[in-house]
Amino acid sequence: MDAKTFGAFLARMRKSQGLTQAELAQQLHVTDKAVSRWERGVGLPDINTLEPLADALGLTLADLMHCRDPQEADEADIAPEVPLEDFFTLLRRQQSIDWRSVRAVLFWLSAALAIWGILACPGRMAVHWRTLSNGNLQADGWLPSWVFFPLFVGIEFLSLELWNNFEQTGYYRHWGEIGASVTRSMNFCSPTVRLWKFVLDLLFFFGFGFVVPCAEMMAILIN
Repeated sequence: MDAKTFGAFLARMRKSQGLTQAELAQQLHVTDKAVSRWERGVGLPDINTLEPLADALGLTLADLMHCRDPQEADEADIAPEVPLEDFFTLLRRQQSIDWRSVRAVLFWLSAALAIWGILACPGRMAVHWRTLSNGNLQADGWLPSWVFFPLFVGIEFLSLELWNNFEQTGYYRHWGEIGASVTRSMNFCSPTVRLWKFVLDLLFFFGFGFVVPCAEMMAILIN
């Protein structure tokens, strides 16, 4: 099921029932923000919410799952049974992370830390240290804070763009497909491939996104 298609269908059926997002959310015991996310195609309802959602919209579960308005359907058309795979698809998509939003948060976090660093550490920032004979460290390399922190933001932007390009071009999805072909022959495909994808996502998160804000924070604390 496509989230965008489902969202548009949900919005149309809700309006046809004369319900606001808040009223529908109240019937489902969720927030109106959750309903808004579904209608915008950002996410899908939890598997346990599907049946109450269908009842609230005056639909059968099959009509809801297939985004089918019974009033527009041909009377001779018999509604097919809902494949079990549709439910599994919903569950898998519920567990996925919107990495695009994560990248946006990481970038703005880096920018906020840069502004904080410029305000908290005006003047020069120590960027290189040398070890003295007594084992202590002495700073011997400096950069102005108004250069140092924007440089970090630029590095973060480039790192996130590189991560985005990897995701969009499908390189790490291709690696996941290789893992799937191996594990499928070993009869435990789904759990292992999900673990493989999760590990790759974490590597990109820490390697291309989280490391720069951490470095900015350490620089602020050290200086």
